[in-house]
Amino acid sequence: MAGTLVASTRQVPSASRLWLKAAPYLFISPFYFLFAIFGAFPIGYSLWISFHEWRGLRVGEFVGLRNYALLLVDPAFARAVVNTAAIGLVYVPAMTILSLTFAAILSRELRLRGVYRTGIFLPVVTSGVAVGILFQFFFASPYSPFNAVLGLFGLPAKSWIGEEWFIKPAIVVMLLWRWVGSNMMIMLAGIQTISQELYEAARIDGASGVQSFFFITIPLMARVIAFAMILSTIGMFNLFDEVYLVVGSGGGPYEAGLVTGLLIYRTAFETFKFGYASAIAYAVGVIIIALSMLQIFFSERTAR
Repeated sequence: MAGTLVASTRQVPSASRLWLKAAPYLFISPFYFLFAIFGAFPIGYSLWISFHEWRGLRVGEFVGLRNYALLLVDPAFARAVVNTAAIGLVYVPAMTILSLTFAAILSRELRLRGVYRTGIFLPVVTSGVAVGILFQFFFASPYSPFNAVLGLFGLPAKSWIGEEWFIKPAIVVMLLWRWVGSNMMIMLAGIQTISQELYEAARIDGASGVQSFFFITIPLMARVIAFAMILSTIGMFNLFDEVYLVVGSGGGPYEAGLVTGLLIYRTAFETFKFGYASAIAYAVGVIIIALSMLQIFFSERTAR
């Protein structure tokens, strides 16, 4: 009997043996080919380009870290980072608060709850080009709602995008309108994982709905909130199409709307400094990683 058991266990392959047998087949799957062509190769090639002076179809001379050194003295790069950070400091907290609030409200049994969820989520599936054109009409057209209100008071129509002070708030409003639904669905999925017994116990102890929200929902949602904030931060530094259609590649008056995505596009496809544009992209990637690590660190402290 014991010999039979030993023989049978020897016939069962271990996990390591199964992995060694399956590994060659995994690496010839279509996913790895597509990732190598459209993921790994562009990332590696752009890193290689960032160490060269490339202005045309052929890679120029090797310049080492000169492109990265230029970042330290380039006023356009500093302005783009500051603008992106200023927009993000308003956009990311506002997005988190709005999406969490909507998710908490729409997680309850409400009439037409599905209609409300669909209405808030609908801008997410709208084309970025359509969103940019829509808000460009709102902010710049003489027939926009803003100018219609001015007309009621006998004031002339004006292009609001031409005002430096208006550009950043306009971008924040546009981003909130489009992406709050996406973050709301993430928050809603997190709220639905919280046991209802906790809320029932709090209700028995006399806690109000607001107290349950602050002392049950938010602490248990710390990691989900951090995940949504990280996605919003990454989206801020990758922002391009909506802002490009509203303020153009120049970023509007005094470059008030120049964000990092616009700067990378302008450097690569208007001045044809592909090496320097790749260096900007990698510098932005380092900034995103650093901010994401900070958010993860503070969220873990909150969760504990």
